[in-house]
Amino acid sequence: MKSTIILKYNEKDEQHKITSDMESFEWVDNASGSADTLTLTLRNDGKQKWMRGYMPTSKDFIQAWIQTQDWPVGKATQKVYCGKFMLDSLSFHGFPETVEISGLSVPINTGFNVTQRHRTWKKTTIKTILSALAKNAGIPLQFDASDHKIDSISQSGKTDLSFAFSICQDYDLCLKIYNKKMVVYDQTKYERKKAITTIKRTSLGGSNAYEISDQRSKEYNAVKISYTGKNGKTLSYTFHRPGTNGSRVMYVTEKAESLKDAELKAKAALRSSIRECRTATITLTGNTMYTAAVNVNLKDFGKLDGKYFIDSATNTKSGGAYTTALTLHQVVADF
Repeated sequence: MKSTIILKYNEKDEQHKITSDMESFEWVDNASGSADTLTLTLRNDGKQKWMRGYMPTSKDFIQAWIQTQDWPVGKATQKVYCGKFMLDSLSFHGFPETVEISGLSVPINTGFNVTQRHRTWKKTTIKTILSALAKNAGIPLQFDASDHKIDSISQSGKTDLSFAFSICQDYDLCLKIYNKKMVVYDQTKYERKKAITTIKRTSLGGSNAYEISDQRSKEYNAVKISYTGKNGKTLSYTFHRPGTNGSRVMYVTEKAESLKDAELKAKAALRSSIRECRTATITLTGNTMYTAAVNVNLKDFGKLDGKYFIDSATNTKSGGAYTTALTLHQVVADF
């Protein structure tokens, strides 16, 4: 079995210069809500190689791939592209002397994630707003969801990135910055997709291999949202989760422009809450097939069995060992 980290620095093949000094590698692949990250820990030899001749700058970027050969799970040879990461921070340590290089998938050469803006969008749509925000950041938008009309919405002191995240959250959409693209997709649609594989409890080994948290006391089975209609009257919309009596009601205070808008936002809020009820973390032998935003089946966990959505996958290589740590939640695809 062999795992290899392949790197390019500023689109140049600097594989040997970097990996010959590399002590550890970590790639965090997030489904939504946070930028993907890349962290390299390198030996800084007696000549202070990474403080002098190879001192990275804020304009630098790293591209990374993970390749596996003769792996016990999945295809015999696999290669996954981790993405393109803008250099975010440097941290030097001693002794022994090391340097930690961290990168983000977010474009940091613009005000995308730092500049707070105040503006109001009128007579528009979700896709139109997100397209404009992506254009300001200098990246394209990849939109895999239904579009929705918005009569008026204010970006009050939020950065473009946080504003984009908040819009998506209101409508049950996920936003991921990957390889200098803004990717937006319908989370429920993705949770309805087939599981890519099954993870069996009996196949896991080692201490702290898994943890499943079941917090049913926090679970709601109905949602009620109040909103102001065009006639100025306060209206409400109530939804019961299918197969329940709707006795545990979640109340949402949110602006809605119509009954349809209220329905979308109410269901999005209920799904988000339910997704926090049954969550899991699993650490297993490294495998590039486990990426964020795909589903897997968990088996041999008794009544905790089922289909789970991968919220994040952390791939780590250190001391020759390659592992993948997953955070997951049980899918909510019944409404």
